[in-house]
Amino acid sequence: MSLSWETFPILSSALLMRRYSPPPSVSAMDEPGPPIWPAVEQAVEALRISDGTGIKVAIIDSGVEVTHPALEGIQLADDISVSCDGVNLKIEEGVGSDVYGHGTAVASLVLKEAPGVTLGSFRALDSSNHARSFVIAECVNQAMARGYQIINCSFGCRGLPRYVMDYKEWVDRAYLQGVQIVAACSNVGAGIREWPAYFPSVLSVRGIDCAEDEFFFRPERMVSFLAQGERVEVPWLNGGTKIETGSSFAAPLIAGKIAKLMAGIPGISPASIKPLLSMLAKPEEA
Repeated sequence: MSLSWETFPILSSALLMRRYSPPPSVSAMDEPGPPIWPAVEQAVEALRISDGTGIKVAIIDSGVEVTHPALEGIQLADDISVSCDGVNLKIEEGVGSDVYGHGTAVASLVLKEAPGVTLGSFRALDSSNHARSFVIAECVNQAMARGYQIINCSFGCRGLPRYVMDYKEWVDRAYLQGVQIVAACSNVGAGIREWPAYFPSVLSVRGIDCAEDEFFFRPERMVSFLAQGERVEVPWLNGGTKIETGSSFAAPLIAGKIAKLMAGIPGISPASIKPLLSMLAKPEEA
């Protein structure tokens, strides 16, 4: 059964902007050199030899069960829980737990692809498999303020116009700051509009039946990438495992590949990631 959850926006993007405090600006002396636009050959080599070391990946999900045997005692760089008491946001330290199982599965797939990455858990999902859009936005704010270069969003909100600004504000800010947003598309079909997958700057992913190391590119589509997402064995709650299907489980594989590119090519231009991946991927199978 495919996994996704529906989100319900409450706060306006203006409120979210007032809540967010961007990191301090970098002085001219500390500025890095010009970003690198690597050749395809460099990218191929980076995917082959890199393990993602030095890259921070944020999991916006249901938490991560750090004691799960499949994660081998992982130490999270950050473990944050964001919730709402009906009126106010509550931002608390997590306790290394997962309230649903989904986040543990997603974290394991990022690590399977890029075992050297640094993971952070930002819990937005509740035990009923739901989240609020403003809770998700606060999780993203927390991750960006802590310097995460990749944010995995294995969820989707119905792609209705009245919801768009609740997602567009932080998706655009991530793009301008060079943060890569990776999102799962609708499990009903890639043509079903959902946020944040249906923003052009997002690397949107659909799950298909293919080998674990394969990924595909679909030109001129909002959901551009395809990776393994059918009948995937993943860790779940209380040290258990499940066989799951859904785009939720394809997105973290692409997030891991991005981490390997960023680690293997220091200084790579964030704007080059999506076109590079499109050249490294196989063309979509008919």
